[in-house]
Amino acid sequence: MSDKIEMTLRNDISEVARVLDAIEAFGEVHDLPAKAIFQLNLALDELITNIVSYAFEGHAESRIELTVELRDGGLDAVLVDNGRPFNPVEAELPDLGEGLDERRIGGLGLKLVRTYMDRLDYRRDGELNRLQLHMNVNAAG
Repeated sequence: MSDKIEMTLRNDISEVARVLDAIEAFGEVHDLPAKAIFQLNLALDELITNIVSYAFEGHAESRIELTVELRDGGLDAVLVDNGRPFNPVEAELPDLGEGLDERRIGGLGLKLVRTYMDRLDYRRDGELNRLQLHMNVNAAG
């Protein structure tokens, strides 16, 4: 297996399992810390689930691409989709100090993504959302 995974995903929730399996295999081949693989899988599960669930309402054609690369002691992932614009880096997170009845629904998964990744960069590139994630592998292990 190379130091890179490149996947084109269908707009289908079942694709999440395919991604998680690929990341697990990638981690095993490269002897990556289990904690790093768990955290990356959790982040990608959340992000891809959100894309499939919300990004393509009203879009005839969907495009989701994922690249994961092992580079310089870190894992870099790029998630690209042509859904409606959404910046998970600046999205409002829930107020965890509020009671469950007062707290707005959603946002907890994005909080985990922001917690587990060492860097997140988002940009809208024409009709594409482009999210770059970076995790220092040694920090996760």
